[in-house]
Amino acid sequence: MLHNVVEDLVEEWLEKVLPKYDCCKCEKCRMDMAAMSLNKLKPHYVVSRDLYSKARYLELGAQNTILMAVVTSVEFVKDHPRHDQLTVK
Repeated sequence: MLHNVVEDLVEEWLEKVLPKYDCCKCEKCRMDMAAMSLNKLKPHYVVSRDLYSKARYLELGAQNTILMAVVTSVEFVKDHPRHDQLTVK
């Protein structure tokens, strides 16, 4: 199974960061935050989703890069939630 370890790490950081923000935490906004974060980051593919792969990737100094991408995305989506655009008038 081919998997981008950065997806797991972005989700983990979202879980840690979101409680600190007064913003919408609906599934749509969370998915927008994750997608924006992932689009800012270089993927790191592994053949299996084991903890060793995540730990090894983090050893490469990616933690701060991932955290900054997540925080930037949360702040953007907080100010520009797209679920408001889905309202039919």
